Amino acid sequence: MSQKVTLKSIAKKANVSISAVSLVLNNKPCRISKEKREEIIKIAKKSNYRPNLIARSLVTNISKILGLIVPDLENLFFSSLTKGIESNCKKDGYSLMIINTNDSYHEDCKAISLLSSRKVDGLFIVLGQESYRHKKKIKELLANLNIPFVLVDRNLDNFECNQVFYDNELGAYKAVSYLIQNGHSKIGCIKGPDKVNNSILRFKGYCHALKENNIKINKKYIVDGDFRYLGGFNATKALMNEDITAIFVSNDMMALGCMNYLIQHKISIPKEISIISYDNVLYRYLLGNEITSVAQDIPVLAKKAYDLLKENLNNVTKNQIISLSPVLIEKNSVQKLR
Repeated sequence: MSQKVTLKSIAKKANVSISAVSLVLNNKPCRISKEKREEIIKIAKKSNYRPNLIARSLVTNISKILGLIVPDLENLFFSSLTKGIESNCKKDGYSLMIINTNDSYHEDCKAISLLSSRKVDGLFIVLGQESYRHKKKIKELLANLNIPFVLVDRNLDNFECNQVFYDNELGAYKAVSYLIQNGHSKIGCIKGPDKVNNSILRFKGYCHALKENNIKINKKYIVDGDFRYLGGFNATKALMNEDITAIFVSNDMMALGCMNYLIQHKISIPKEISIISYDNVLYRYLLGNEITSVAQDIPVLAKKAYDLLKENLNNVTKNQIISLSPVLIEKNSVQKLR
């Protein structure tokens, strides 16, 4: 078994102090001749020296590791967001530790505590659904964090911190207005979970579009969902008892469940029922029926979140709240009635 190469062993071979080796290999200023510096680097390379990152982080207080807390990696939106954030991290030499919380408040708390105790330099946090039922406690936990963090996608009202997200009310308003422009007035709505800001605002956008066009809000057309496949499937089953011509689905995962229910029951999209969704992440996977959807540009969201955290890593203390504008992408899932 080969002996582990250490700063001490390199120092011995180069006949210098351990601190001198550390300064040279970390590219720090020191009073060492150019020839001796080159000799130390040559010995380190020849010995395949690998720095102890944990030990280095204890000295520099910089780990070059960031944390990401995400509520549901099975959701295509969050898996794409994770990939985007990780890609930005890699460009600057950061590693990313990822924890999936399954939308649990307790898992959110555990993940925040775990990652901060592991001395990550900063955190990206997408709050779980349950955390919105414990707003006061989650705000207290975040307020006491001693490392920079950014709330991504799911924001917190009346809380001073860095946040970046898309304008959910505007996106839903655009979607439902599009249905109305195409002659639909009997529009079902599959909501997201109660308490979650994204869900509340998307429903608000749905109501705004109807009211603006003098269309009465029918409670029978509104069904609760959970942002997951099965929630969309079951909600669509309930809505098929109503005389609707279109459905606004609050996210793409529920839209997938909605579509599968309709396909299983041989209900034609869009001839018999029109669908419009939110997220626009399914287009890569659907053949034939492509859903008209509100697009949140995930690479832009990931880049904005990374840049915001990076500013704070560089000791910029000003908190920013960034609201991005979503775009409606027209496909073939909406039937024109007039």
